[in-house]
Amino acid sequence: MYAAGPSVAPADSCNTRVIISFSPGTRPMPDDNLVKDLARAARVKLAFVSTITPNLHVFTLSAGEADSACHDALERLRRDPRVRSVDLDARRKAQD
Repeated sequence: MYAAGPSVAPADSCNTRVIISFSPGTRPMPDDNLVKDLARAARVKLAFVSTITPNLHVFTLSAGEADSACHDALERLRRDPRVRSVDLDARRKAQD
């Protein structure tokens, strides 16, 4: 469910998990058509992982760039007016 974009990413592509918040006016649980259209527009593959809150959703993102941080792919998503924010899904670690 919610997989969109190229089916196989090249070995030198970026692959990461991202947290996406959609702009106001976008339904709280984005539908498959929206995710497919965002992926197409940003030239990425998005696969739904989970919902954190009604407004935050985790996706895997894959793109053809060799950029290990996926910078260009993230910026293309961030420029879409339907997207409020896109952040890398960085796991929090307890401080010693």
